[in-house]
Amino acid sequence: METLIVLAIFTILVSMTISSFSKVGGSEALDTTVVSLISVLNEAKSLAVSSKDASDYGVRILSNKFVSFKNGYGTLNKEITISNLVTMSTSTGVGTDVIFNNVSGSTNASGTITITVLGDPSKNSTIRIYSTGVIEKQ
Repeated sequence: METLIVLAIFTILVSMTISSFSKVGGSEALDTTVVSLISVLNEAKSLAVSSKDASDYGVRILSNKFVSFKNGYGTLNKEITISNLVTMSTSTGVGTDVIFNNVSGSTNASGTITITVLGDPSKNSTIRIYSTGVIEKQ
């Protein structure tokens, strides 16, 4: 009987530990995804503003990855897959292209990108993109 009680207590402790580790993992995945996405957006804007190859540069936002590209989607794509602990959505829908215009850095894809921890929707982060090309974490 004592062995069963000890085993039950041990099982409860292990399940609590696993639960707390998964929450930490979700928070880290959220932070990493936000930093990566802002970095890729800023790089695309910087390339457009510098008029590199006289091209527009953009980023396509999907639920499980984002893809940077030159001129139009499908040209020199670089895919960045995000953690399976988080998902992304935009105020304009999945598959949104944020294209920064050559020289000005402005964009027609102003709005928000929300990154949410799966299993804990209260943990999320929002990135706002203005038509002027300004990118900020809210």
